[in-house]
Amino acid sequence: MRPDLEYLRKICPLPILMRKLGLGRFATSSCPSPFRADLNASWGIYESRGRWLFKDFGTGEWGDEIALLAHLHQLDQQRDFVKLLGLYERVANLTGDLAELPVILPEASNLKPDTSFLTTGGDDQISKLSSLRKISEEGLRYASDRGVLKFGQWLGHEVFAVLDQSGVLAEVRRLDGQYFPGSDKFPSHKSHTLKHSRKHWPLGILEALDCAGIGLVEGMPDFLAFHQFAVEEGLNGKVAPVAMLTSSCDIATDALSQFNGKSIRIFPHADEPGNDAAERWQKQLMEAGAKRVDFFNFRSFEAGAGSELKDLCDFNRYRRMIGYNHNILNSLAL
Repeated sequence: MRPDLEYLRKICPLPILMRKLGLGRFATSSCPSPFRADLNASWGIYESRGRWLFKDFGTGEWGDEIALLAHLHQLDQQRDFVKLLGLYERVANLTGDLAELPVILPEASNLKPDTSFLTTGGDDQISKLSSLRKISEEGLRYASDRGVLKFGQWLGHEVFAVLDQSGVLAEVRRLDGQYFPGSDKFPSHKSHTLKHSRKHWPLGILEALDCAGIGLVEGMPDFLAFHQFAVEEGLNGKVAPVAMLTSSCDIATDALSQFNGKSIRIFPHADEPGNDAAERWQKQLMEAGAKRVDFFNFRSFEAGAGSELKDLCDFNRYRRMIGYNHNILNSLAL
């Protein structure tokens, strides 16, 4: 008879399951990930509506006890559900040595997201994305030429993606602007971080090696929008866009040395999480030896805009509407 999942969750919820698997030190609300070499608090477990879940802020992955076992044993949650349920029952009932269920916790994972389905794309895709995000085609072509913008088909949808030469982070969104559909386990979502991505990686930092200045933005759309500003101000190759794709993460420790000696302007989202993240990032960057780190204040333009300006994309649309053509990057090239 198939084990009862709800009964197993009752007798062996996620915190207990993790202790039985030798992961007890990671059964907390905030800690480094157990699945990669990570010095940042980018992983944790929490209780929601009577259910225990884990959340990986480095990759965007989350799930329950079955999802954790699937990750540990490299199985598919749906295809291998019966096998995972059996594993869950065995662990729940074990009280002694768990050697028969080995858990491999690598010191550092060499796994990277699979981006083989992505290609450079063509003029039609550039045009669609320009219309969707209100970013100039010239700016998007610059991003494409740098190899940080790609296109492809994913889960039956035409998508655009951001990635960089590190190969450790890739995120996709639908080119029609719609959300990816949800399921009984996952809600609908506008962007998807590909499996094995390191979401605390500063996207584009290796491409910024020869640039004197860096514009540090939050999120995928602002990363692409920054390319338009660089092209318009004639600073492509001098000021590089770098993106943290979420405000939840600190900058990866192993990337901080790449900011040494750079002039950096942070373009934080104008909300509490964005401001908090910007302050954390500024502290990290100054300690890493950045030449200087300042902020761009979107709020200072709101009176003229007549509405809230939250991010660089909002500002881009607003300044096009009023014909604002002042440079916002030139001092970073010094």
